[in-house]
Amino acid sequence: MISILYLSHCGSSIGGGEQQLAYLVTNIDREHYQPLVVCPDDGVFAEHLRRADIPTVILGLPPWRKMKSLMVRHSAAKKLATLAKSHKAQLIHTSDSWFNPYLWHLRKQLEIPVISHVRTLLTPSQVRKYKFGQMDSIITISEQSGTSLTQAGIDTQKINVILNCVDLSVFRPVSVTIPSEKYVVGIVGRVEPFKRQKAFVEIAAKVTAQKKRVKFHIIGAALDTPEHRAYEREVQQLVAKHQLQEVVHFMGHRTDMPKVMQELDLLVTLSAGSVIAEAMAAGKPVIGTPIGSTTEMIVHGVTGYIMSSASTEEIANKIVELVKDPTQSISMGQRARKHAEETFGIETHVQKVEHIYEELLKG
Repeated sequence: MISILYLSHCGSSIGGGEQQLAYLVTNIDREHYQPLVVCPDDGVFAEHLRRADIPTVILGLPPWRKMKSLMVRHSAAKKLATLAKSHKAQLIHTSDSWFNPYLWHLRKQLEIPVISHVRTLLTPSQVRKYKFGQMDSIITISEQSGTSLTQAGIDTQKINVILNCVDLSVFRPVSVTIPSEKYVVGIVGRVEPFKRQKAFVEIAAKVTAQKKRVKFHIIGAALDTPEHRAYEREVQQLVAKHQLQEVVHFMGHRTDMPKVMQELDLLVTLSAGSVIAEAMAAGKPVIGTPIGSTTEMIVHGVTGYIMSSASTEEIANKIVELVKDPTQSISMGQRARKHAEETFGIETHVQKVEHIYEELLKG
């Protein structure tokens, strides 16, 4: 039995990265691999893992590079090394690349291979700062992320592109033959600048000026930090400015994502991530922008559209086009489900990750 230590970005909530980690550790070959997940805090995600019979440990891992962490990070790293030794870990895999310095520390101490999972786009300075050159293997969720790494000097032999996956048995389409009275457009994710909910409100204003039977759902909540709370207020103020209170609905944090997707007619994402696979598995078309894994997940004109990130007007016009022809929207959603079945299955995803483990452990 091969013991693998996983580092999770969060234990108190479930975002896209946490969901992808859960898919991996709950579907990995348990006759061959024994996962142990380390969460920096307790809560919804840690409890989800425990209910799935995944060994889970809560261990605070302060941000390595922040000044306030200087006095405690080495103590945290020492505790992590002790934990890895006690569980006889033979490989360490972080689900968030910001933990790379901890991996680097463990790699030096324990002389075992380490893997970093990249879920965001990186700049060359971030690649250097977070010691990607010291990783034995790197998994990215898009070719675009892989290109950023190679441009920063990372050996291409270390980089593996594996798209996000989705549970096709949970995210399923609802049979729809008659268009509903209201067309519902949603955006999913934490309310934060990277997810661009303010741009989504601008899109809603432009669509509403042309079509009145469209509703917009903002699904997600802000983290309890001054920066994120301030951004949430800005989004709310923008809704009030455009007088969209009857049109734009703040749905808050939801834990029932399959139901959330069923409530939508169309997903709009202005960032990227596993939510694209979830929507397509639920039989919904997706409009996205050319960032991260989006261009590799959406088949333009078939399962959705890839639009310029700079033009909210172009995205709004495309939404209006789908609202005017709901049968096109429904058929595009059907093609999206078929594509999800062919591309985003959990079994294929896990097998690709296990192959990386096997190659590392050979050496």
